[in-house]
Amino acid sequence: MEQRFRLRRGRATFLLWPLVRGEQYAVVDDVSVRIRLGLLGNAEIPLRQIRGLSRIDWPWWAGLGVRFGRKMVAFTTSGGGLAMVELHEGISVRTPLPWTTPRIGVSVEDVEGFLRAVSHAMGNAVTALPADVES
Repeated sequence: MEQRFRLRRGRATFLLWPLVRGEQYAVVDDVSVRIRLGLLGNAEIPLRQIRGLSRIDWPWWAGLGVRFGRKMVAFTTSGGGLAMVELHEGISVRTPLPWTTPRIGVSVEDVEGFLRAVSHAMGNAVTALPADVES
């Protein structure tokens, strides 16, 4: 089963328009997570390579588009929550040139839903306990 998540749009997203025409999205299926940000870049992450998932806050001043550093690539279209995917080992992504990274961030509209979908696809669906149940 495939789930598609739109990348979040912010006030400055229009600055990316010439390079990201069309839909910007992240897709979660039974095999991989695929991220597309137009001509700026894309990534395909095999589920078996994912070591962990988290959420971070991306400051607006850190920039938009494909941002990369020594141990991270972020596909970001606005400031705010960013879903972070930690990998067992670095994989090659297009940024627009090839770049190898062990961590990939993506600014989807529904960060929590995206993280749940990836977790579920990995076979690690988290089940919430009722508040009055102690573990």
